[in-house]
Amino acid sequence: MKEISTSIGQPYENLNGDLQCDAVGHLGDYVIRKMPDHTWIAIQLFGAIGSIAATAPTPEDAFNQAEAWHYAHGAQKRLMMSLAIEGVEAFDLELALNEVLKLVSEGYTSGFDRNETGSYKFSIDAIN
Repeated sequence: MKEISTSIGQPYENLNGDLQCDAVGHLGDYVIRKMPDHTWIAIQLFGAIGSIAATAPTPEDAFNQAEAWHYAHGAQKRLMMSLAIEGVEAFDLELALNEVLKLVSEGYTSGFDRNETGSYKFSIDAIN
């Protein structure tokens, strides 16, 4: 059996201007994002719906708490996202995709919006 190493990357500014870092744990990939109150949240990617697993004062603490929480709660169901994006230009598609990524990282499991140049609609469902 191959052992998976854990690691936390260096913080960087994402496309929305938020400070975050990426991490790989025993139970999967995480995004660790700095919140306006200066705490860090660990979000397990492809984890349970509402996948914010920990809030802590440092990225390392958030990651360690998230790993411990997910270990204690056993295997999580896999998720499937349905996403439809329309736009006039490629830039419209990119803006919509960034908005969807932001909403998902904040724990939303569905959403939609439209304007003069495009639209998006997404939903996340747990699957076996």
